[in-house]
Amino acid sequence: MSFIERITGLLALVLLGAPTLAQAQSGAVRGTLLDAATGQPIPFASVVVLHLPDSTAVADAQTTEAGAFALEKLRLGSYVLRANVLGYRVGQRQLSLTTAAPVAQLGTLRLRPAATQLTEVVVQGERPPVTTDLDKRVVNVAKDLTAVGGTATDVLQNVPSVAVDQTGAVSLRGKSGVTIFIDGKPTGAAGGAGGGSLDQIPASSIDRIEVITNPSARYDAAGSAGIINIILKKNQRDGLNGVAAAGVGTRNKYNTSLTLNYRRGKLNIFGSYDFRYDQRFTNSSLDQTTIGPVTDPATGLPTTDAHTLFLHQGRDGLATQTSHAVRVGLEYALPHDQTLTLAAQPRFNSYQNDEIILSRQQDLTLGQPVYVGTNDRQNASLGRNNSADFTFDYRRSWPARPGRELTAGAVYTPLSADNALAANLRYLGDGTLATQQQAFHTYLHQGAAQVDFTQPLGEKGRFETGLKSTWQRSDNRYDFSSTSPALTQQSVFLYQEYVQAAYASLGGERGKLHYQAGLRLEQTNTHGQQQLTGEEFSRSYLNLFPSGTLAYELPKERQVQLSYSRRVQRPNQGELNPFLDRSDPLNLRAGNPALLPEYEGQAELGYQKGFANKASVAVTGFYSRELQTITSFRQVITDPLTGNQVTSSTRLNIGQETNYGLELVGSLPLAAWWKVSGSASTFRRLVRTTVTNSDYTNSNIVGTARLNSTFTLTKKFDVQVSLNYRSPVVTAQGRRLTSFNVDAAAKYTFLPEDRGTLTLRVSDVFNTLQYNFLAYAAGLDSQSYNKRESRVAFLNFSYRFGRDGEAAKSKRKEEKEDTGRGFE
Repeated sequence: MSFIERITGLLALVLLGAPTLAQAQSGAVRGTLLDAATGQPIPFASVVVLHLPDSTAVADAQTTEAGAFALEKLRLGSYVLRANVLGYRVGQRQLSLTTAAPVAQLGTLRLRPAATQLTEVVVQGERPPVTTDLDKRVVNVAKDLTAVGGTATDVLQNVPSVAVDQTGAVSLRGKSGVTIFIDGKPTGAAGGAGGGSLDQIPASSIDRIEVITNPSARYDAAGSAGIINIILKKNQRDGLNGVAAAGVGTRNKYNTSLTLNYRRGKLNIFGSYDFRYDQRFTNSSLDQTTIGPVTDPATGLPTTDAHTLFLHQGRDGLATQTSHAVRVGLEYALPHDQTLTLAAQPRFNSYQNDEIILSRQQDLTLGQPVYVGTNDRQNASLGRNNSADFTFDYRRSWPARPGRELTAGAVYTPLSADNALAANLRYLGDGTLATQQQAFHTYLHQGAAQVDFTQPLGEKGRFETGLKSTWQRSDNRYDFSSTSPALTQQSVFLYQEYVQAAYASLGGERGKLHYQAGLRLEQTNTHGQQQLTGEEFSRSYLNLFPSGTLAYELPKERQVQLSYSRRVQRPNQGELNPFLDRSDPLNLRAGNPALLPEYEGQAELGYQKGFANKASVAVTGFYSRELQTITSFRQVITDPLTGNQVTSSTRLNIGQETNYGLELVGSLPLAAWWKVSGSASTFRRLVRTTVTNSDYTNSNIVGTARLNSTFTLTKKFDVQVSLNYRSPVVTAQGRRLTSFNVDAAAKYTFLPEDRGTLTLRVSDVFNTLQYNFLAYAAGLDSQSYNKRESRVAFLNFSYRFGRDGEAAKSKRKEEKEDTGRGFE
């Protein structure tokens, strides 16, 4: 055979065998990454394949939200799979791709948390203050010094886009329709039932805050402004570990807490106790002018001419709150990749408010004081608020089918609240003495149960579906009596609400495009009954809520994201109760059983950029429009019982609201010892209200800004300064004025292995935080000033105990050497 024939035959053999050879050399590696302690998926983790023996990286991928990953088109051979996630040990596993087994189905890989979590200062890495996921913004608050020794209210003050007023009401981008979850579930402590308070949640138990302005179909549609999910800390270290803390604040403020966690094998038992005693001075004033008919003192009949009345009211008070919060539970890893979690969180709260009110009302038309409503008043209020959350969670995964997951959960919250108020009044007209007695009783039961299933589609797709049922039953009782005028009132309002939901969503990746689209169906049934008057109402409505998100990864750590969602804000029991409250004879209040839910559609376009120096920036443009807006409406009327000129407040579906603007969130390490993070937003708010065939439009440009600076002066000493600013924002009948405050804190770690931490923080350093409002309507012009004691110095000490000694040191050394033993 000639040389040319040999070459020709060899080329023919190579060409004919190339497809078969290429097919045989094509392999893949697939699996799912889970937290070894909790069994929860680890999303957005980096997974890389290294070729042996030279350890050259040949392919990499990022896990999905379900923790699944897939690396395709690998040549046959020996490799090392490495998973590297911040806060976890580095996981490594050797594998081989052969002709007989070209695809390595690794199933579930459980990654252990990093041992360096044993300390608060010495860490291998640090989570950025704000990160952005596909459908939410995650704010890491575990190291926020300005909230040490405080509550969830203090934590939320430093969260971008979020504001909390002096009453504890939460708003998101200036909107009050916010749904608050704890660990993804409704809870009485978060005010989800209208009967709780964020002050019942200690800041020391919070790990991070999820701000979800455009939730996916998996989340409840309730909350026109969005969802705030408070994620509590979960200790995953082996053995017995814990933290004991105590603190003291100026003017009678004390707190102490104990957190314990025991983990051995498949069992994790946790518990905590938090005690808090807090006294706050309050001061407020009201200057109000009203124009309307009044009663003629000589005849006792309403006058025909309009009279101008001026009211000045000053309030000084002292509010004392005592709270006990307990949390106990266990996590257990069942066979076949199943995890079960049970927890109970009872809370016991009592409070006392003592207040002196001085009111002076003058008839400017007649030039004389007004008889009714001109008084000196002393209030004494005692109350209690006890509640508990009982939660159940179940999770199941399938190692043979990475990404497939079944979860189920339930929460039940009973709540009991009582408040008794006694008031002594002296009328200026003739010195008449009068008394008032009020008693409020609230009994509430609410619960939710949910089941979700995720099925992977192909390599990077997934289908999610689920069902959820929520219910709420409340019994609200009110008793009121007055000696002058002689009046007795009673109210018994029963309310029930049931929401049944089903959803389906499709998500995944196509190259650098991430997508998620879903549809949620919710059936709502409500029933309210005012037993003493016989008033009764029922509502039943079915709604569809679409949502979707598109995100595209650009070069150099950039991403563009577009999202949309439709939301609903249902009126709560207090807004629906038709009872007319006369406890303040100058300002009557009543609910409105005819209220309808308000609906909002919101779209966002965002851009995120990461930098090599760990800096990041995110810019978001947003537009929202709300219909059937529930608006507080206040007007001047003649009281049909007394014939006096008073104001009356209720809630009406009389408006629509539009918001559009830009939001900026970023972080920047200016030096190795100085890190800055902050947020700013500017948007236009347009509120249009229609009353008696007349349109009223109120609008303004709103600006907010937050800036946090953290200084690591030494390895053991940190200082943090936080600035918060909010410009005036309009409402349907007025505006809330500017608020500004500066908080500062310093932390020093000491004792062996930095087990001791001493923190000094001062809230509202310059005592500038106050809440002032303007209100105006036909015949009404008022300005109110509200100041709650806010400049407070807190000194807190905490001691961390648990695994120690050479074993812990050895483990940290092992981590530092990166032995790759992160997989369980």
